[in-house]
Amino acid sequence: MKEQTAFRREAKIIETSLIGIGANLLLVGFKTTVGLLSHSIAIVMDAVNNLTDALSSVITVIGTRLAIKPADKDHPYGHGRYEYVSAGLISMIVLYAGFTALIKSVGSILHPETPDYSGLTLLIVAAAVLVKIVLGLFVKRRGSELHSDSLVNSGQDALMDAVISTSTLAAAAVYLLFQVSLEAWLGAVISVIIIRSGVDMLRDTISKILGQRVEGELSREVKDTVCETEGVVGAYDLILNSYGPDRWMGSVHIEVPDTWTADKIDTVSREITERVARKNHVIMTAIGIYSQNSTDDAVKEMRTRITETVMAEEYVLQIHGFYCDTETKTVRFDAVIDFLAPDNKEVYQNVCQKVTALYPDYTFQILLDSDFSD
Repeated sequence: MKEQTAFRREAKIIETSLIGIGANLLLVGFKTTVGLLSHSIAIVMDAVNNLTDALSSVITVIGTRLAIKPADKDHPYGHGRYEYVSAGLISMIVLYAGFTALIKSVGSILHPETPDYSGLTLLIVAAAVLVKIVLGLFVKRRGSELHSDSLVNSGQDALMDAVISTSTLAAAAVYLLFQVSLEAWLGAVISVIIIRSGVDMLRDTISKILGQRVEGELSREVKDTVCETEGVVGAYDLILNSYGPDRWMGSVHIEVPDTWTADKIDTVSREITERVARKNHVIMTAIGIYSQNSTDDAVKEMRTRITETVMAEEYVLQIHGFYCDTETKTVRFDAVIDFLAPDNKEVYQNVCQKVTALYPDYTFQILLDSDFSD
């Protein structure tokens, strides 16, 4: 079922990309002809930009085909991250187009040519604006629906082209009305816009390759699914790793009564793994266990006092995994520290001092935890 879904997604991405390739190649032909005949550097740069869009769509097709390859011995988590690589390559193409256009525009500022606009020229450019708006909205919407960064980037680039072409029309209007040529200067402005767009795309792609924080909505949904299991008190330390769009693997700790047997824990862990895969489309590779004191009221009161004390410390977001062994007089728990904390060690020392002052007869085993997910 999952493989069929991936196949349908791949087919839709390729179909959308092929539509983009065809539309952009037609625009390249028209704009190149018009730009050369009218001596318009802005229109020629616009045509070059359409050519890079077509190339971007080709890369999207190749990246999607590679990403769908099944897992193998060398890549046991699959090849889904090829889509991030293709999105990065598209960003580099956009940057290259921007810098090339900027160099050309600066040259035209130093050595200007007089443009020669005609009614047909302006009509073709206006038609191109409409085509790019429709194409951009279509591709970007498909990209969002299919969670394809490559399509989203291509769609955003197409919408940027529509803005560029509109600016070209505005420059033509200024020239026809006032005989003032803004072609080269407009080309320079367009180049800067393209470069900035490329930088933003590349930054977003690199962030995903590095492993950016999972969206809060997904992490909360997974934890809610885990806690649907009867007897599970809480879900903590959720770590989700992305191996491509909609390809998540993760681990989590669950808090359960200390009276549960190993068989009970095994059964519940399997139930959670199956439910999370079905409802949230996340493969849980590991489920750790925190035991909770379930029969001693005095320990429950101790937990409340310690929790209030620790949570009063700045930069502590949560404590979990609390367990007290009254025979050995040992207390253990994890404290989640905000990434904004300037000094984790200082926070840790403050927490240790405060809980030790509350219960000097006890030994505390405190683990500092990072705020991996909401």
